[in-house]
Amino acid sequence: MFPIIVFSYVSFIQVSSNLKEQSIARLQSYAKTYGLGIIERASFLEADLDANSLITASSGSAYSKRLTEHFKSIAIVKDGKVIRTLFGNITPIPDSILSISSKQALQKTIIAFSKNDKSNSRIFLAKSIKHPDNSFGLIVGEADHLYLWSLGADNSLPAMTEAGIIDQTRQILYSSFNIPLEVLQKIKFDTTSLESRSLEYSAGGEDYLIVHWPLFLKSRFDGPNLIIILRNFKTDIFAPLAHFKVLFPLVALLSFWIVLLMSIISIRKNMIPLETLKAATLRLARRDFKTRVDVSSGDEFEDLANAFNTSIASLGRQFNAMEVMAYIDQSIHSSLNTKEIINISLNSIHKFFSCKSVSYSIIKANQPHVLHTFSCIPNKSGEIIEEDLILSKEDKHLYLKQQQFFVIDEQDCTPSFLSPAACTKARHFLILPLFQNNSLAGIMALGHSEPHQYTEDDLNYAKRLAHQVSTALSNARLMEELEQLNWGTLEALARTVDAKSKWTAGHSERVADLSVKIAKTMGCNDKEIKALQRASFLHDIGKIGIPPSILDKPGKLTPEEYNIIKEHPAIGAKILEPIESYTNIIPIVLQHHEYYNGKGYPQGLAGEQITLGARILSVADVYDALISDRPYREGWVKLNVVKLICDQSGKQFDPKVVEALIYTMS
Repeated sequence: MFPIIVFSYVSFIQVSSNLKEQSIARLQSYAKTYGLGIIERASFLEADLDANSLITASSGSAYSKRLTEHFKSIAIVKDGKVIRTLFGNITPIPDSILSISSKQALQKTIIAFSKNDKSNSRIFLAKSIKHPDNSFGLIVGEADHLYLWSLGADNSLPAMTEAGIIDQTRQILYSSFNIPLEVLQKIKFDTTSLESRSLEYSAGGEDYLIVHWPLFLKSRFDGPNLIIILRNFKTDIFAPLAHFKVLFPLVALLSFWIVLLMSIISIRKNMIPLETLKAATLRLARRDFKTRVDVSSGDEFEDLANAFNTSIASLGRQFNAMEVMAYIDQSIHSSLNTKEIINISLNSIHKFFSCKSVSYSIIKANQPHVLHTFSCIPNKSGEIIEEDLILSKEDKHLYLKQQQFFVIDEQDCTPSFLSPAACTKARHFLILPLFQNNSLAGIMALGHSEPHQYTEDDLNYAKRLAHQVSTALSNARLMEELEQLNWGTLEALARTVDAKSKWTAGHSERVADLSVKIAKTMGCNDKEIKALQRASFLHDIGKIGIPPSILDKPGKLTPEEYNIIKEHPAIGAKILEPIESYTNIIPIVLQHHEYYNGKGYPQGLAGEQITLGARILSVADVYDALISDRPYREGWVKLNVVKLICDQSGKQFDPKVVEALIYTMS
């Protein structure tokens, strides 16, 4: 009796500990994702707060409608006073905003918070604006906290999770629950230890688990750093153990009578099943949920083993679901590539449900009757089939009518979007419609060869996994749009620099294209190629500080004028210095006029002292400059340009880069 109780208790404690650790890790992941969402929405608010667009936007336009959804009010401030209200009532504006200089707002967008009530704060964004009289002021907007904190209908938090946001002074900016003072005092803005980011406390007869995660607004805005707080009931965390906790005392009591009876009959006969249970319990403590107890004694020990097996099967199923969700969550947060997310998610779902096929379909935004479908077919070695399929009006009406789930059997008319599963033996499908804002957004389908009885737990797992994939794809689309915006901005900056002189139009883009080709020839990795491409777009940004009279001079430059020209790499590096994400391209911009023999400028570096990206950019820059027309000469013939570059191999240029150029041009 005693060994069984001890080992059962140890397994229960171990399972509880593992469940708690996984819950903390999951909450920390949610907190990090929630924090990144705040920064993302703050960036959208910053983009919306554009003076020219605000002033010229017509009433009722899509831009005006978005503003009123994202902002409560917007006004123009000059010399600490509101001189024009664009919409809403922004007063009172906190002194921390009114006292901001326009010069400070030129560097970064200001974010400030003003205390409003016990559970929320007013949120202000301020950007510099230039008035018609060439003076500067501020354009100030009070953001809608429901949008910034992602509350209301668009709440992005998991179910049964409450949130709070505080600044570094522990002032509460928003909270959906009462944060005790002693909890606030224990929260530290610490980035070195994950253990310090979780706390437990009790209040009102309930036990709670909270995690907190630092949110660095200063990396993007001029404002305070924040701390994200998420809270869960401990009863919710340990809900999967509820069945086991109820069964445990019954098993212990039954074990007592079994041991007593078996001891009367035969000590040896009693010890065999006890040892078997002991071994199984130890395997369970090591999270081996596939373990089974095989006892065929025809007495109470056999009943105990069956009860043990039933409990472990149920518990293992729940833990398996949690591990699959955690794996998908971890994988999709480590990648923002849509195809990678789909591949990981569908293959994981296929293994979890042991089904013949899994498909996930998304309704195209501009084509509401077209489904972009991803299908996982097992006999295709896990390959994801991607294609566009038609969604009939009848099918769409059926999904809108049955919003939870429904089953399609082989005798039913199979919808066209399930056609990729036709090559399998799947004839019975569980259909899970996915909705956003009460509109059909997508469909997930699980296919089986035989009629399959889904338990309530199976349906809940399927729904949660479907929504998990839907959220991940939405985030991936947003990041892809931001990436496109980033590259568009780079190209716009490059064209702005090239437009300073009519002779350099398109120069930066051509140099970037040639630099990437040379880098690929030399076997550079994707990270190095991306940094080189960015640097190539911006390598001449320092020429903004060079007078046009020098750039467009038709004759030979004087020594003084040439010295001014030689300053543009350092000027470019200085311009890019405040942009933290461009730190890795600054050396390339600064060194692209260094010579391999050490006779270049501005630092006189030589050989391997010059970063590889700068050595590649140097060759591409000279090549495009020589084949292009200039005010003082016509462009060279390509053959002559290549000959000159080869002559300068080992002098001005890295011989390996020259070889790569020749290979690229051949």
